[in-house]
Order: sequence, then structure tokens, then C-alpha cells
Amino acid sequence: MATKSFHFVDDYRELVRDMIARYPLAEAMSRAVGGHLTAVGQIEKRLLIGYGLKPEHTLVDVGCGPGRLAKQLIGYFTSGRVLATDVVPEFVDYARIGCPANWQFAVVEDTRIPFAKDEADFASFFSVFTHLLYEESFSYLIEARRVVKPGGFIVFSFLEFEHNWQIFKDTVKAVRQRRPIVHLNMFIGRDAIEQWARRLGMSIIDIRTASDPFVELVEPVIYDDGKRSEDKVAFEQSVCVLRNDKVQHERRVLWDSFWESSPSPTDS
Repeated sequence: MATKSFHFVDDYRELVRDMIARYPLAEAMSRAVGGHLTAVGQIEKRLLIGYGLKPEHTLVDVGCGPGRLAKQLIGYFTSGRVLATDVVPEFVDYARIGCPANWQFAVVEDTRIPFAKDEADFASFFSVFTHLLYEESFSYLIEARRVVKPGGFIVFSFLEFEHNWQIFKDTVKAVRQRRPIVHLNMFIGRDAIEQWARRLGMSIIDIRTASDPFVELVEPVIYDDGKRSEDKVAFEQSVCVLRNDKVQHERRVLWDSFWESSPSPTDS
């Protein structure tokens, strides 16, 4: 019997292929991730730099889309590199265009991250957990725990009811009108994040709300509609930063081997 695809695999492949059929390729790539491709990528870059991303670091970019973040890091990374994944082949093909040859881009079918243990200094999940079930997000964090070095950082954006209520309202409206929902919108409570971090041996370094203008810009960001942002901007989703304390954690308590019952094929 064939294994059924994860909902997010089918949802996003259908969305992207529909966009490609309707628009020129560059426009389709931007529309498929909500528009403002360059501007949002610049903000993501500045956000990570604000939390310590350096030009020599290795970043795992999960849900890389059409290279929104990766392309902005081309001029920033010197000896650093990007290891990126996405479930949409068309996204991955577009993302790798113009990127250095030693950067890796992989199409995935599930929540595994196909890179080696302790290979990265940072892992980012921008607009990823916003569309996953809790169990899927936690599974990704298990993988991030493996690929990120001890003391490295995991950064993810998420939705909160208080700060992203309009998204919830729009989804409810679609349900009541029996309109198809393009993809799942998942809201995460901070109590869940606290539990996840504790169970995985991670420390919560920072949490910022969607409306908090905490991302410091070094140059203006220009959006598709011509609007500009300068100085500091909000990310428009809440952001959590975790530190990977796995070595200290494993010395203190026994790591539950249940979480590693299906190790990634890259580990020996």
C-alpha cells in the first residue's frame, strides 16, 4: 500500500503549480509565499543577524520556498553556507538559481532534515510551523536538535490568537462559506513552546510578538507596492529563538530514545 503524503506536501505543491499555471514564473514564486519576496527575505536576514548569525556560519533553512532568505544571504555569507529544504520541487529549483555551488538544496517529503548531525550553527523555520500540526512541528524540532551544534540556535515564526486574530477570522469565514482552505493555519500557545523546549533540552532565549518592531534594518526595505520600512520593523508573526543545549541536557537527564527511533539517513 502506498504511503499517503503529508497534508503540507500536497497543499503546497498544488498551490505552487496553480500559481505557475496562472502567472509568469517570478511572480508565481512570490505570490505562492504571500508576496514581497525580496522585502521579507531582507527582514528575515536582518532578524537572524540580530540573533548572532555570522558570515562564516552554516544555516539550515527549512521551508526555504523560492529562496526568499537564501538569496539575501549570498552577499553576506563569506565562508558560510545555506543548507535548505522544501517540499515543493519547483521552489527548490528556483531557490538554487544564483546561489554558490557548495550550498545545498533538497526536496523533502516529510519532517526529516537530510543533513548531518551538528552540521549547522542556526536552523530557521519561517512560516513553517504556521501550517503544521503540533506533532509535525515537534518532529521538526527533534531534527533541528540533531543538525544544530550544541549552543546553536533554532529560530521559528508562529501564529498567536491575540496577535494574528484576523488570520483566524478569515479561516473561519472560509469554513462557514464552504470555501476550500488553501493550507492549514495553526496557532501555537506559549505553553506548548515551553513544554517542547523543556522536553528537547533547549532554552527559550527570546519570544517576540507579531507587532513588536524588533528587527533592526541597516537600509530601507521596499515592498512590492512601493511602501518602505526603515529603522525597526515587526515581523508580523511571533518569533521564538531556542538555544540547543543538548550536551548539557543529556548530562542532566537521560534523553528519551523514543524521539530518535527513526534517525535520519545521513547519520551513521
